[in-house]
Amino acid sequence: MRIVWKRICCLALVLAALAALGGCGTHETQTMNESAIRQALVGKTWTLRRVVARDFDEDPARTLKFNADGTVEGFGGCNHFTGTYTLTDDYLEFGPLASTRKSCGPGMDEKEYTFLTVLAKVRRLSMEDGSDELILETESQGEVVFTSGDSGLFW
Repeated sequence: MRIVWKRICCLALVLAALAALGGCGTHETQTMNESAIRQALVGKTWTLRRVVARDFDEDPARTLKFNADGTVEGFGGCNHFTGTYTLTDDYLEFGPLASTRKSCGPGMDEKEYTFLTVLAKVRRLSMEDGSDELILETESQGEVVFTSGDSGLFW
């Protein structure tokens, strides 16, 4: 009985040590300062990949381009849009977005409406240093994921 108790204690110690080691390190991404974020954002065409849990890897691509003068432009899948943005540290907010008014049918129109509506609710952004992925976070709808295509791949 005493040997069984010792084995249980040893097993408990091993599990506790493994749990402690599992807590070492971090899964947090390295945040970039505002200057680095601006440099990474401006001048690139960002292509939409996901809105909340819905993938948008399809043709035509929905895009977003940040300009150095505080304006933003893009394509929602059917219409082009333009507007302004405010960036302070990792806080991002879009001003009113003006769009052309072409209709491409109920399905395309609904996807474009979803894209533009979620953009209006964006409040934060995150990106890893050296990454070609941009994550825009809303207050309640979740995140919007873009890629810039600057990963170094040719296809």
